[in-house]
Amino acid sequence: MSVAPGAQATVIFNSTFDGLQPYGSWSVVASADGWTTTGGPGIELQNNVAGSPGSGGASGVFVELDSHANSTMSRTISGSGRYILEFLYSPRPGIASTSNGVLVSMNGQALAPAFTAQGGQNSVWSLKTIEFVAPTSNWQLSFSGVGRSDSLGGYVDNIRLTAVPEPATWAMMIMGFGAAGALLRRRRALAAG
Repeated sequence: MSVAPGAQATVIFNSTFDGLQPYGSWSVVASADGWTTTGGPGIELQNNVAGSPGSGGASGVFVELDSHANSTMSRTISGSGRYILEFLYSPRPGIASTSNGVLVSMNGQALAPAFTAQGGQNSVWSLKTIEFVAPTSNWQLSFSGVGRSDSLGGYVDNIRLTAVPEPATWAMMIMGFGAAGALLRRRRALAAG
């Protein structure tokens, strides 16, 4: 994540799904860790059933978005502006790339091409980062299973959304620091003279 010096990024949420599913089990739920099912049969939570968790350790839980068919999970975000979305993605082990797709969207518009890969013998997690601007103050962020709707799909874990100050805000902050420095120099010059 790239943030200008002095700018303060604000974490909006961080979903790890950990602790929501017992070890060696899975279930399909209507909501989990701030996310709600908005399409398909539900959010599938897995804990060391078909692959290992992205958040590490034996207690890690992750989401599969093709439980009994392709599903969508969403959450509403308040606030317009610039955001950075980071999450872990893994194809389901042993499953073709045509079935492992995950699409991220804002108000139904894709934020990036679908993430997909051929599944190997084990989970292969990779960090995905999407930078975007939300033009409205209330919007919906969604993750959807895409591809063959066959109950076997891609995984997501450790979803984090961060709000980043706009460049104009950075410029104003830098100008403010410059003005404060000039004022201090002037006061020192007056005191010395």
